[in-house]
Amino acid sequence: LEPGLELVCGRTGKKERLGKIQVMMGKEAVDVKSAKAGDIVVVPKLSDVRAGDTLSCEGTIAIEPLPLPEPLYPVAIEAVNKKDEDKLGTFLARFAENDPTVRISRSEETHQTVITAMGDTQVETLLARCKEQTGVEAKLVPVRIPYRETIRKAAKAEGRYVRQTGGHGQFGHCWIEIEPVKPGEGYSFENKIVGGVIPKEFIAPIDAGIREAAQSGILGGFEVVDFKATVYDGSYHDVDSSEMAFKIAGSMAFKEALAKADPCLLEPMMKVEVIIPEQYMGDVIGDISSRRGRIEGMDARMGEQTVHAYVPLSEMFGYATDLRSRTQGRGLFTMQFDHYEEVPKSIAEKVTGSRKSE
Repeated sequence: LEPGLELVCGRTGKKERLGKIQVMMGKEAVDVKSAKAGDIVVVPKLSDVRAGDTLSCEGTIAIEPLPLPEPLYPVAIEAVNKKDEDKLGTFLARFAENDPTVRISRSEETHQTVITAMGDTQVETLLARCKEQTGVEAKLVPVRIPYRETIRKAAKAEGRYVRQTGGHGQFGHCWIEIEPVKPGEGYSFENKIVGGVIPKEFIAPIDAGIREAAQSGILGGFEVVDFKATVYDGSYHDVDSSEMAFKIAGSMAFKEALAKADPCLLEPMMKVEVIIPEQYMGDVIGDISSRRGRIEGMDARMGEQTVHAYVPLSEMFGYATDLRSRTQGRGLFTMQFDHYEEVPKSIAEKVTGSRKSE
């Protein structure tokens, strides 16, 4: 390679002219006249090249990108000044494009932007570059856990919505029963109305009212999952009944039934695999247990041990750093969401208490 050489990007088909060729000496970039096979060099100011792209004379070569480690260090980020949120979003998208070991995601449920990186140093670099390149000051905040709520027993309740404000009023009245279902089955609705005590056109609004109310439970305002709702009785008014009135009645009935149905909090459980040299087994297993983890088994592979466990997501923040320090940088782990489980009472009280204080 020499400065001035024109190459073609295999991904885009666009021509890229090499301006400078540099070698990094610590933090300093030193210009060189050429580079040959095996050299590691820096080529600044290419127009449209990303990590993993291949440049060649004809653009017909595209080498598979090198395998990269999975980022497992999540932190939430937000702009100090709310007016800079759009600028921050643009910068993060560009940063993630240039560094494939960083993932950026936006959770509509928790309303947070979450960076998943390799560790503290990478995140600190991101914050520094953001301020340097865009003038936007960003800060890290705790990642919110997407808890859920569910019920442990069946309950019945009445929803009665009556409003009279002159002219046509509003009248909706229903009785519903909610009951728990198997974990992961979600929500289902059944109509057991007979004899037309509630006309068919008002059944769907009751369902809609229950669905809407279930988006915010009574323990911490989290979504209510894994239950069946049945409407089995009620009444209507020839003139005053409306879809909106029955939707509100369904919502009222659900909230009242939820309070009677022994609600509880659920937390996301992660399936975790930790690969470590055998001498660190005791320390690592003890650490997993201290994080409320449940060891499911262990496998020996070529002098290393693989530990299989289920660990609450809330206990996994900072684990990448802790594992490195416990294993002298030789431990690796992967994790993925598996299922929801009931939160221990002492933890649930802390979560709902902090949620109410917000």
